[in-house]
Amino acid sequence: MQAVLLILSCLAAAPQQAARPAQPAAKTPPAPTVLKLRTGMKVYSSDGVLVAETAHIPSPVGFYEPNASFFTAQERPFMERRIYAREAWLDGDVVRLRMTAAQFRARGQNPPGAPGS
Repeated sequence: MQAVLLILSCLAAAPQQAARPAQPAAKTPPAPTVLKLRTGMKVYSSDGVLVAETAHIPSPVGFYEPNASFFTAQERPFMERRIYAREAWLDGDVVRLRMTAAQFRARGQNPPGAPGS
């Protein structure tokens, strides 16, 4: 009798488990590649916060190797930051950083190892 109840309880639980929506796969950034940037592209941190826009990109498009750096202009006037291409990736028409907004804001203008830092 206990075996029958165990089987029935398993069958009753099965539809509930199947009805749960599957968790979406986490979107992982691709490996560092050459970035094709334009001036004015939105820059988002890894936690989804709009932190800046690309600035001073040669017209009309600039190509940046992983170890090359580009500038971003923040919401405050005259606040620019240098970002390595390896620290970012393209997601359609926006730039996604491999760092959170707090990490982006905590850095100085030039990342460690950048010219002039």
